[in-house]
Amino acid sequence: MKEHALRFGASGSLIGVITDPPKADVARGRPAIILLGAGLVHHVGPHRLYVKLARTLAQQGFVVLRFDFSGIGDSGVRRDNLPLERSAVAETQEAMDWLSAARKIDRFVLMAVCSGAGFSFRTACADRRVVGVSLINAAGHRWGTSEELNRTLMHHYLRMLGSSSFRGKNLRKLFTLDFDRRTILRATGARMTALLGRRTPAVKKETPEAVQVAAALESLMARGVRVLIVYSEGDEGLDYYQLFLRDKLGALLSSAGLDLTIVGGANHTFTLLSHQRDLFGILGRWVGQIAP
Repeated sequence: MKEHALRFGASGSLIGVITDPPKADVARGRPAIILLGAGLVHHVGPHRLYVKLARTLAQQGFVVLRFDFSGIGDSGVRRDNLPLERSAVAETQEAMDWLSAARKIDRFVLMAVCSGAGFSFRTACADRRVVGVSLINAAGHRWGTSEELNRTLMHHYLRMLGSSSFRGKNLRKLFTLDFDRRTILRATGARMTALLGRRTPAVKKETPEAVQVAAALESLMARGVRVLIVYSEGDEGLDYYQLFLRDKLGALLSSAGLDLTIVGGANHTFTLLSHQRDLFGILGRWVGQIAP
């Protein structure tokens, strides 16, 4: 296995690390894997998650590139006014361009945690070179409406108090007031206002973000893109899925192109090594099905 840093992009300001498999000919015909940044975290990923994941996947015969979006980690800042939602997609496409030129690879699988999952999803929708996308703890509620956010947070807090994996930890936080009281109070107040303001029985309401996500997933399925959704048991994204996406994605989950996995006991960033190994196993088996 070989690993080295590189500089790429239209302005030459993007910095990444490429991990090649032990035998270069093994990667021939296989898609390359690109790991997109998790929020403001450097390309090593939370708890060096991306470093270990890249090396694990390289051992399976994949070329893996992990890089920093502009203005994050080692990459330089952009000199234009392009918003992050568009620049992240453009820079991911520049990573694909570099791999196409340097490694002669024209198919790609995108993987990312948290906000990076959202950018992976948007890039997959915009670029037909993407044949697979793994969305790990995607924060759909953070992209959606205030109703989606508040309902998701309330559902999450209640679920965590009743969860056997997290009950002790969260009860200690409750008794010691070691939690984000402002966010909880705001979400609770907004939810109570919404409920008290209803004069008719509660009706399950469609939300713009969930509708768009479901439609985009259906479009990706029709294009033959493989999609893996992974949630940690302790992640808020799982609550968003249960409230807003589960019913919409029921038919798609019965197809061969969409998979959903929940990692029991894991938190948002897979802090424990055992949960990291679980995640690597899930991703490795899934991407192996895409390889020729």
